[in-house]
Amino acid sequence: MAVVGRDDSPGSSIPTLMLSDDLGTVLSQDALSAVFQPIVSLGRQSILGYEGLIRCPGNPALATPSALFDLAERQGRLIELDARCREVVIREFARLRVPGQLFLNVHPAALSGDGQITEQTVSSLKRHRIDPDRIVIEITEVHPVRDFQLFQEALAYFRKRDFKVALDDLGAGYSGLKIWSESNPDFVKVDRHFVQDVDADRTKQRFLSAILEIAKAMGCQVITEGVENKREYAMVRKLGVAVAQGYYFGRPENPPAQAVAAHLFSERSERSGTLHHQRLTASSLVHARPTIEPTAKIDKLIHLFNADNHLRSVAVVESGDPLGLVVRDDFMSLMASRFGRDLNHRRPVRHFIQRRCLIVDCDESLEAISQRLTAALNHYAEEFIITRAGDYLGIGSLMDLLGKITELQVTRARYSNPLTLLPGNVVIQQVMEDALAASEPIVVAYLDIDHFKAFNDAYGYGHGDEVLRLLARLLLEHAEPDRDFVGHIGGDDFIALFRSADWAARCRQVLGRFVSLVEPQYSPNDRASGGITATDRFGTVRHYPIMSLSIGALKIRGGHRELTDTRVAELATAAKSKAKKLPGNQLCLDLYPGEGSSAALGAAAEPEVVPLAGGLQ
Repeated sequence: MAVVGRDDSPGSSIPTLMLSDDLGTVLSQDALSAVFQPIVSLGRQSILGYEGLIRCPGNPALATPSALFDLAERQGRLIELDARCREVVIREFARLRVPGQLFLNVHPAALSGDGQITEQTVSSLKRHRIDPDRIVIEITEVHPVRDFQLFQEALAYFRKRDFKVALDDLGAGYSGLKIWSESNPDFVKVDRHFVQDVDADRTKQRFLSAILEIAKAMGCQVITEGVENKREYAMVRKLGVAVAQGYYFGRPENPPAQAVAAHLFSERSERSGTLHHQRLTASSLVHARPTIEPTAKIDKLIHLFNADNHLRSVAVVESGDPLGLVVRDDFMSLMASRFGRDLNHRRPVRHFIQRRCLIVDCDESLEAISQRLTAALNHYAEEFIITRAGDYLGIGSLMDLLGKITELQVTRARYSNPLTLLPGNVVIQQVMEDALAASEPIVVAYLDIDHFKAFNDAYGYGHGDEVLRLLARLLLEHAEPDRDFVGHIGGDDFIALFRSADWAARCRQVLGRFVSLVEPQYSPNDRASGGITATDRFGTVRHYPIMSLSIGALKIRGGHRELTDTRVAELATAAKSKAKKLPGNQLCLDLYPGEGSSAALGAAAEPEVVPLAGGLQ
């Protein structure tokens, strides 16, 4: 958003025409219309408010907002158009009766003018019965602020009347950091340039991380504009962005959508396949909430609670370090008690901190948090503090935690293999896609039991099932819980995705244990003869050795954006086939071809037979 009512729609340049009459018509008649684009709270998974955008549908020459505002600026009528747009947006917002906040664009030139904009806006809101505390004044950085004193006076006027302030298009124009420091906004909207393809651009990721750190220090929220696809959403969420806007969540419309589809918030990037299930962390529970310093007076705390009836607690933070929570019910009960406020009004906030509350890291698993809450007797449990590297990040709630865990358990039950309870093919595919999208070094191991069918036919499916469960337990025991993933493709085929550096040693341990555990599954006679003698499907008497395990491992160093989960499965299958051609328990390693280059996919290199301890070959 550049100026009042502009959005990021592409616009064509307009020939130099005499359009003054057209602009006069626009301003004198009801030729403008308003549309609204949702601004979404990612933590709450709901719409925070809407940005009002202007349209001029009846005039092709001024169809784009850019054309309309450029013409008004050339003719010196920008402030007049700016006021007219605001009136249209406010009127339509009131007519639609949509919930949430209205982000109302104001051109810096209007703020630096004669001061009438503030009175006009307040009057318009009164006429249309909209409370000022629902309005966020959005100021663009694209155009320069020429008089900071008048600019600050106008902002002060708005704030006195309970308006909030947002700085728009950060990074797209003039002196953004100066305006940020001078205006002390409630919201900072990062220009879409820094969001486009952010999932693949480390520089943009670092920029957003820096902005988030500054915003945290200044006590304002960051809104990322221009989120257009799942990859961008997943990355801004991973970086810690709490509020976003873009076509991914909804286009500018009239009437606008009043809810966001739940599936848009599924965060595949947070579902790292750890051990035997998808792993959700505390980062999926973060809610951005106001904080307060321990030296603040209680009047500031009372104001925070009165401003938001849904605020159950406020985190007390000192230089990024969370000290604890002030719980609304406890604090307000104390203030309402006889002499409570008289006795405490001079005391700083530090005297009211509930220190018996849980503080968790954003990378901690939901299961671990649940266990800690269960074990933390006499602790305040309804909400807890979430940190990143020790610094305050946000608040999590017990209800959200229970909801996420329930959802996770349902998902596991739905997509797990009923015999081993390991994730099945749907989750395997999702985990593989996530790992490839993250461009991280991984080893994909495809495991297959040799001579399993002969054993199953001779001893029955009950014994065969026990062997499959045995292998599943072995894999879980030797996978690193916070880094590796184990899945059951079907039958006697399993898959493991290793991020742990000692993956080869783990595979060797599985092979060694499999040898010692599988032999007792045979009768003494079959053990003595080294296997089963049986007739195959062609009527030929054959000897089937005692079951062994073949592992084909595919090592991918990362950075291969052309790889798909289907292609990885093909290459891992090829590595497993090479292992099966060798006698006994084998681990064969293939390296993904063209490492460090963009060469076309081709046949994998010849496998390396990884030596096994104890002569298991």
